Amino acid sequence: MQYQEVQVSKAAGWRIFEEIRLPGGSLPSGHKLEESDIIALKQAGITHVFAALFDDKDIDAATALAILAGKICGANLAYSLNGSGNCKIVAAADGCFVASEERVAKFNRLSPLMLINTIPPYTIVKKGDVVAWLELTVPGLPQAQADDFLLRLSGNVELLAVQDLLPLKVGIVYSKFYNSVEETKHFTSVIRRLLDNFKAFNLDFSHEYNSLHNVEDLTDSIDRALRDDNDVVFVLGGMPNRHPQDIIPSALRHLVDDIANLNLPQAGVSDLILAQKKNKKIISLPFHYDEAETEIIDRLVKETLLCEKLSAFDLTHLHNKQLKPEMKLTEDEKQNLIISKNSRRKGKKGNIAAIVLAAGIGSRAGRNKLMVEMENGKPLFMKAVEAALKSDASPVYVITGYNADAMEDYLDEVDVNVIYNPSFRSGIKTSIALGIKALPSFCDGALLLPADMPNITAADLNKLIGTFDASEEKQLCLMLKNGIKHNPVIWSKSLFSQADVVAENADIRPVFLEHVDYTKTCELKDAGHLLDVNYPSDVDIILKN
Repeated sequence: MQYQEVQVSKAAGWRIFEEIRLPGGSLPSGHKLEESDIIALKQAGITHVFAALFDDKDIDAATALAILAGKICGANLAYSLNGSGNCKIVAAADGCFVASEERVAKFNRLSPLMLINTIPPYTIVKKGDVVAWLELTVPGLPQAQADDFLLRLSGNVELLAVQDLLPLKVGIVYSKFYNSVEETKHFTSVIRRLLDNFKAFNLDFSHEYNSLHNVEDLTDSIDRALRDDNDVVFVLGGMPNRHPQDIIPSALRHLVDDIANLNLPQAGVSDLILAQKKNKKIISLPFHYDEAETEIIDRLVKETLLCEKLSAFDLTHLHNKQLKPEMKLTEDEKQNLIISKNSRRKGKKGNIAAIVLAAGIGSRAGRNKLMVEMENGKPLFMKAVEAALKSDASPVYVITGYNADAMEDYLDEVDVNVIYNPSFRSGIKTSIALGIKALPSFCDGALLLPADMPNITAADLNKLIGTFDASEEKQLCLMLKNGIKHNPVIWSKSLFSQADVVAENADIRPVFLEHVDYTKTCELKDAGHLLDVNYPSDVDIILKN
């Protein structure tokens, strides 16, 4: 595809970028110029136009937008193409609009030729409301470029969705310091603000608990609230939290699985704490919640209420120009409405997530093996990442550790879930545990792929995925070559707590013997695809090939 300024006399067959107004009408954006258009342009005194010339492998803007919209739209969404390089995405049901601001920002960095704007995430929407606007700035794309965009967007769940608002039972723990009338009035003011801000979120405030503002008593009260039938526990402190070892965070550390954040970068209300215990959420509101500007606080609280698993990498920041809520489609756009299909697989195949393990130091190779530059200018670890992206695995997680900043410069170009492992020096099992912990509940199994396998292909991974049967509870799926077990490995959900990779000396000792009753193998003909880079000679072999 060519994009350039063209003399009108030579522009037949080219497609214009922008609408051109003429005395007898107008030529719309993307219009393919014909001889009659050339005459009309000349009569209007127009001598040059900026346009695009398609070849056989190029697709028009409407086709490209339909491909992209189908990829990014999740549950309860539909989209409409208006024929001028724009696509509006609308709610197909009432609910709450959800989107990751970090991922929207990454989408907008993929190419200057396309962009997306959304309404504020966690906005309550009605069926028919416009939630996002997708735009392609050119009349078309080379098919290869559209395929590249799809590849970059393949490592994650859908970017946008409208989520049903299920009822949540809420417990409130009052951590009392003064135990006075004034303190009770303060708690009442906080609760009133909370009720006002979340009245549409189907919260059932059914339990209350009183505690003294000390670690032991507060720990007991929060524990009681978690053991009761509460989905969410709000903690209201009798004093602000001023330090990571303060009363409330110290109490939470005795109980929770994760404290996703201990503060908020907002003056006056920095003491927001978000945590999780199994599938229950704990939210400690800032002491001055009733007096402060709460837009960012409420966004994070809504995200905590709606997300399945809460971790520090879930917390978002504002990164896109947001649309005004309650936009509607025009009548013409309604005629072109396409309902999105949720891409999650059902049946025996199930959903297999990929976890690319790229956190290690790899010192035996004599250099940072994962960052060795390959023939395409990309580092070695990206070969495994791209194989996972092209495979049937979804979503894709990449666990970084050593040299994480350099890796994330490359990972910023693809829509994968990046998790930093601060304990990467403690071994690969810490990375496996982080990846497994982050998987959404719809995943039936996890494919563990060491990042030092640059020859593995998407076809190889799909062959392994094809051995997995979601109807069977326990499964361990392995690659096999000449009777020797190799990575990558798929573990079913019921075995996540035991997940591991094949040891490097698997050829001289039994591996995973305790799982033999439900182990499945898939034979790979080309042993070179299973090469993992461990020693300097391995790096040299890769570079020579």
